[in-house]
Amino acid sequence: MLLHLFQKRELRLVFWTWFLCTVFEETSAGPDGNLFQTCNIFQTDLSADEWHTLRHLVQGIQASDASLGSLRVGRPYPSANGQPSEAALQSSKAAMLSQLRDLLQAANIPIQAGLSGIDAAIALAMSCMSSQLLPSSYPGRPVVSIMLNYFKRPHVIQEIADNMRAACLSVSIPCELVVNVDNPHEAGAWVNEAGFVVPVFSANLHEARGYNRAARLARGKYLVVWQDDQIPPRTGTWMLQMIRLFQTYPRLGILGMNTYRICRQKESTNRQGNPGWNPDPRTGITWTYVHFTDFAPMAILASVFWELGGLEEGFSRPGECGITGDWELCARAWVAGWQVGHFSWDGRKGDPVAHGGTHTSVGALACWNRQMDVGGGSFTKRYIHPVFVQDMCERVWAHNMLTFTLRSPDRCPYGEQSRGWANCTAPPEENRAAFAAQMQIHLPTENRQSEAGWDIGR
Repeated sequence: MLLHLFQKRELRLVFWTWFLCTVFEETSAGPDGNLFQTCNIFQTDLSADEWHTLRHLVQGIQASDASLGSLRVGRPYPSANGQPSEAALQSSKAAMLSQLRDLLQAANIPIQAGLSGIDAAIALAMSCMSSQLLPSSYPGRPVVSIMLNYFKRPHVIQEIADNMRAACLSVSIPCELVVNVDNPHEAGAWVNEAGFVVPVFSANLHEARGYNRAARLARGKYLVVWQDDQIPPRTGTWMLQMIRLFQTYPRLGILGMNTYRICRQKESTNRQGNPGWNPDPRTGITWTYVHFTDFAPMAILASVFWELGGLEEGFSRPGECGITGDWELCARAWVAGWQVGHFSWDGRKGDPVAHGGTHTSVGALACWNRQMDVGGGSFTKRYIHPVFVQDMCERVWAHNMLTFTLRSPDRCPYGEQSRGWANCTAPPEENRAAFAAQMQIHLPTENRQSEAGWDIGR
């Protein structure tokens, strides 16, 4: 007995020694950010925003040089938007060099660093800021990654792939369709679509694990969760709108496009369609902040997806549905300081041939009954504390009041007779700043419709 206790103490000692050494090594062995004295000037004389802008400009210029080099030796340019001309690349490079020159001169870098002039400062910046690549600068990199978890619907494969490809081409957005094929005996059908389609072959992982696996291969800035019982339209206007919202509202992390709730505890069923607000004047899009939004479609910034840790895999075993995983991800986003929104669009249709496995009598019992006890119970313990939920719902309400207006009071998504738990009385203009500060909400400095287009920065 004493020997057994001694062995247990020894194991604890070994474990804690290993743990402390590992942590110490990881925290003490990192690189010195100011290793070269000649580079210190960029960290000491530039603000954090200027430093990041400088890094993006340097990496963009270097990417242009690489692309120009490929063109000059006759190599094809891997772009979803066709072959750019050498003149177009030179023009883009010149614009970035001009911005770089202005930035360094405004910060007085040549004089502060004792350099001979602006060209010497640019040359030094190109060296000192070359510690990290920007993958978004790679030619042909997709902007949008549509993630599909597929299981036993062979009749939709061709239509989903063709329609999604056509939708991306219709708006000139570089895309990829990353498919987790959950039943490998149908692998051949998806292999035939390889190129635009990136197939991954699994063995009945189901939603949470399937989407996490697809996300690890996705290369786009925007991840769109799609399901195999939804047929996309052949036009991609919804993608332009989605990207415009993410670009205009930098703290927007998740954007639902299916059903939603403005406040989960105060609504007995999910909502569909537009919420009733006037179109947002900054984007021209009708949308809303929400408490939770459902799969699918659901879009999320790739950086946010991994910052949050992906989808919760602990709610279900492989082969079981990932019920409540969408709401749990939304709650995690709010807790982490990100925002969740929803906008509605027309054009997609359901699979007319068959319902999914979760809608059969056996599947419904396993998913909506048994799995709801596990996923729903864990979700409730994690987030559904009455005070905490009230705080979350009030934050959603505050964002809506500070962002949107109504054509008429009867369109208010709050304050209906059946609910009566909130209203659409926005704070007076003179109190908006104080209200926003109280709620720790950043008010936009501009109130305009953003330019159409998309950004590939990651």
